[in-house]
Amino acid sequence: MEVSSTLVTTGCYVLLEDVFHACTLLRPSAEGEYQLSEAVGLLVRLGYEAATVRVGERVNVNTPEDVERAGELVRGESGTGS
Repeated sequence: MEVSSTLVTTGCYVLLEDVFHACTLLRPSAEGEYQLSEAVGLLVRLGYEAATVRVGERVNVNTPEDVERAGELVRGESGTGS
């Protein structure tokens, strides 16, 4: 499998209203989806600044067990959450 990017999507965005206009300029992916990350990339190419902030532990949420683990982290029950 060829990887097209080393970037990953974060779970939360804080965006300017301009992102909505950027979304109107996008074309859907091969799967028929519009990618928010492409709208952010477009804004960056237009001169907007982007930054990431890591807050706490990141976990995948794909199973009911993952949901429970994420909930524990959010609530601070595992000793590693905030």
